Amino acid sequence: MNSTTVVKDPVCGMDVEAATAAGRTEHKGHTYYFCGSMCKEKFDLSPEQYLGKSVGTAKSDHGCCS
Repeated sequence: MNSTTVVKDPVCGMDVEAATAAGRTEHKGHTYYFCGSMCKEKFDLSPEQYLGKSVGTAKSDHGCCS
């Protein structure tokens, strides 16, 4: 039985499957998953900008995933 863990990309808010995420990074003992390399790069440059705030719903025109 396979189970998938869906998490939110902290940059754009897109739902991402942890097992197949395009990128991941460790920050302060927590693993964050990303839809693509652009979101990972943005997070890695300034993680505190994306933590501690609600991302809300993914925007269809955010440009990082399509």
